[in-house]
Amino acid sequence: MRKRSLRWWRRDAVLPAALLAIPIGVLAALVTNLFRMSIDFLDTTLLGSQADITVHFAQLPVEWRLLLPALGALVAGLLLWWDRRLPVESGNNDYMDAVAEGDGRIPLRSSILRSLSSLSSIVTGGSIGREGAMVQLAALSGSLTGRRWADLTTLRLCTACGAAAGLASVYHTPLAGAMFVAEVVLGSITVEGLIPLFASAAAATFTMHALGNGGAPFALVQRAPVFDGLDLMLLLPIGIMAGLLGPPFLMLLARSRRLFAALPWPLPLRMAFGGLLMGAITIVVPEVCGNGYAPILSILHDASMSVPVAWVLVAKITATLLIVGSGAVGGIFTPSLFIGAALGSVIAGAAQFLPLSGHADTALLALVGMGAFMAAVSRAPLMAILMVFEMTMDATLLLPLMCGSVVAYAVSSLLPVPSSLYSVLDRRRLKLSEIREYEGTPLAALVRPPTQTLTPDDTLSDALENFRRGRRRYLHVIDAQGRFVGALSLHRVYDVLYRTPAASSSPVRDYVEADFLVLPADRTLAQAWDVLTQHPIEWLPVVDDLRQRHMLGVISRREILSHANELRR
Repeated sequence: MRKRSLRWWRRDAVLPAALLAIPIGVLAALVTNLFRMSIDFLDTTLLGSQADITVHFAQLPVEWRLLLPALGALVAGLLLWWDRRLPVESGNNDYMDAVAEGDGRIPLRSSILRSLSSLSSIVTGGSIGREGAMVQLAALSGSLTGRRWADLTTLRLCTACGAAAGLASVYHTPLAGAMFVAEVVLGSITVEGLIPLFASAAAATFTMHALGNGGAPFALVQRAPVFDGLDLMLLLPIGIMAGLLGPPFLMLLARSRRLFAALPWPLPLRMAFGGLLMGAITIVVPEVCGNGYAPILSILHDASMSVPVAWVLVAKITATLLIVGSGAVGGIFTPSLFIGAALGSVIAGAAQFLPLSGHADTALLALVGMGAFMAAVSRAPLMAILMVFEMTMDATLLLPLMCGSVVAYAVSSLLPVPSSLYSVLDRRRLKLSEIREYEGTPLAALVRPPTQTLTPDDTLSDALENFRRGRRRYLHVIDAQGRFVGALSLHRVYDVLYRTPAASSSPVRDYVEADFLVLPADRTLAQAWDVLTQHPIEWLPVVDDLRQRHMLGVISRREILSHANELRR
């Protein structure tokens, strides 16, 4: 019954998930909007208005710029410490793990505490994205809905629908939200899988419009963007630089986590220390606080900053390393978008000092930089292209985005340790590499000695006794020089002895199948599996080559299938 249930999910789970996708999308939009309202309420309560956090920090006294991120990080750390001391709930804390590797269950209490921790970091200026907690809560709504109204075979897809709806609600990007979940989380882009994701993301976007929160977040107002020759020339440098910057940024994130984890302090104090160091940066560069949304707008509309964009870029990377490395819970998506936008802006500014004709459009190249850097760090170029396109709703950007993102993806893949912003992609890539390595293994490294063989001079009576002991359909016949002569069929032995009982003393050489299927040792496991799927043979002989036919051993169909299934889990 369990096997039938699993097969049914692969074929038909899309129908119940599609029916639940619309209410999941509506619920996810309401949850993300509630989180956004909570941020606005706390901003008003603590700082006096709902202005962007960078505006507040630019007006705060120096001591509060230093202390506020530390205090917020301390509270955030206490919430995480509390969550870790409580009994462990069933399910995966991260929605990506719950969908990609779990059964779709997301723990309620832990998700709420982690979201409150993220909220504390956000409202006190931590350099982290608010999208992480919002999408987590949206995925939680899909998981809870699936647990209430769907069966286990559909639960993962319901959780995935919640995540897609959450991304669509945060960035107003229904297409990119669905494609992100399909490309990154599920690891598969199929029509059947996309239908419920599209339905949920569309429902969430309509709900956000009804709540008055619609519109492209980075739309270029009153502009008709046209890339001239200089802009097109700069697409390649932007893609290359984004591809070169992405993997080192991820490596620095990992190293920052290790350095903070090595500190002999409890988690709340480590996070408070990271917030204190980030607060010191805001004294000089207040634009580093928050998720980076307001500084992106400043770049796109050519507004001035406290320091040149190049220094803001370095400061933002440092601040993000400190907050994320210290253990804060939140998203890195929007900070990564800012890093890409700043990179594009810096390259556009540097082009003005070169002896080139024309004037680079900083805003448009910054948008290409956003897509290119996201492609480099997420390892999901299709999602990156669609995300920036939908956030601007500018079809002119599609071709330049494709060029920049593909170049960045290719360059980042060439670096020694390519990794992704999302660990689920790294684990999936590692698993696929193990499968490819296993499939490319030469048969000579996998053969095992045959346990039951015959010589050409053995009799049918000897063969019958071997068949009874081994319970096999075929026995391999090997001559004195170790060459494979052929195989003897159990059916053939029974048929001969039934018709001619006196033939029991006859040598088996007269009844072997000389043209029995064999594989040379230089073939790979994948090639052997292709043969085994076409022939119902349990044990396949492996020889040194097809001319000499010296038998090296056998491979087992069952063992190959068992190991392949373990790798694909």
